[in-house]
Amino acid sequence: MSERQHAYLVVDPGTARVRVALEDSLPEPVTAVEAGLNVGDPVPEHLRVHHGNWLAWPHRRWAFTHVDELRASARITARGPVGDPLPDARTVGADGTVGLEEFEGLAVDDGDGGTWSLPEMLHHTYADGFLVVYRGEVVAEWYGDGMDRLTRHIMFSMTKTVTGVLALLAIHDGLMGLDDPLVDHVPELADSAFAPVTVRQALDMTDGIRFDEDYASPDSDIGRYGIAMSFTPVPSGWDGPVGVHEGILALTERAAPPGEAFAYKSVTTDVLAWATARATGQRWVDGVSERIWSSMGAEVDAAVVLDDRGIAVSSGGMSCTLRDLARFVRMLGRSGRVGAGDDERRAIPAAVADDVAAGGDPAGDIAEAYPTRAGWTYHRQCWNARHVLGGLVQMGIGGQRAFCHPEEDLVVATFGSHPVAGNALTDPIFTSLVRGILART
Repeated sequence: MSERQHAYLVVDPGTARVRVALEDSLPEPVTAVEAGLNVGDPVPEHLRVHHGNWLAWPHRRWAFTHVDELRASARITARGPVGDPLPDARTVGADGTVGLEEFEGLAVDDGDGGTWSLPEMLHHTYADGFLVVYRGEVVAEWYGDGMDRLTRHIMFSMTKTVTGVLALLAIHDGLMGLDDPLVDHVPELADSAFAPVTVRQALDMTDGIRFDEDYASPDSDIGRYGIAMSFTPVPSGWDGPVGVHEGILALTERAAPPGEAFAYKSVTTDVLAWATARATGQRWVDGVSERIWSSMGAEVDAAVVLDDRGIAVSSGGMSCTLRDLARFVRMLGRSGRVGAGDDERRAIPAAVADDVAAGGDPAGDIAEAYPTRAGWTYHRQCWNARHVLGGLVQMGIGGQRAFCHPEEDLVVATFGSHPVAGNALTDPIFTSLVRGILART
């Protein structure tokens, strides 16, 4: 594949089957309505969104805000008062948001030698929602494709940071240790590739197991694991694992000694969640509901995809509103605090939030594997650009990002449905966006 070609999933109009497209240019960023998705009675087969095509373009435009209609899901409850009210800095418009006026004239690198305005950037990067929170106030907010401030959108791998925080809470409570072997909590791992891995190594993804996270290849490890965790349907004649836990135990090969090097892989997060559930005696969904979502004062219930065994997909199955995502990442940047003035309180221990926000050792540069993230680290299930942009960055495939600059108390968050799964293509664009916004604070 040349550097100019893009690989992404599409639905063939003639056969209604999903196939991999390899194109020199990206498709026009049409909306779900413009694409005619799920319109009509009956809906034409190639335009019907279902479990078998929800990750394909343009079907993901509709699917990413309707995941709990497509897959079995569990509710992550938000109980109690809202922690961060996030008042609007200006009078809202007819659509109920403050819009993008604050950043009129902002020029964002387009990744190809030119620049875009902010609205152009949102269009060309297939954004579904955009939010900027500065010192607790919403200074920019925009939604597309039928979304609004109460719409849940899938987070994909931003879910990993939620799982990391849940594990750190168990460690803070003395129920699990950073240097505990995972097998101490999950004895079933004894014959798997995870047998020698510790909790710390799982948190930082230095586990050393052999796992190919190539989203463009259905034959990769992540492609097969996606079937196990019910992200894609079980094909006819499938003899592989069913369910997250079986998918984990099926991995027996190692690529490096544990603790030696970082390598990103979703399965590691699900192993960490399994160990945390065993240590706490609490399901992932219940732990997140009680210790994180309700504790921080989320505004809207979230949801998480379940595998065919009823296990939460803790590595990438969570959906929430954009405002609640901003509340979560801002809490991490504020040492676990939410609210302001007399209403300020601590939602999670400072030690937990600060550990995530601090990032890893800058000497452990990951630029060789991720050249668009030179100077970044991966620490406690979260990307961190503190040494480059001054803050932590949650990320998920398809354009899900949440940046928090703790010192400036700034959050920049986006939801998207970019046809290309990996975010390396849009890394330079988002970096330019953040720098432009920081220059105006």
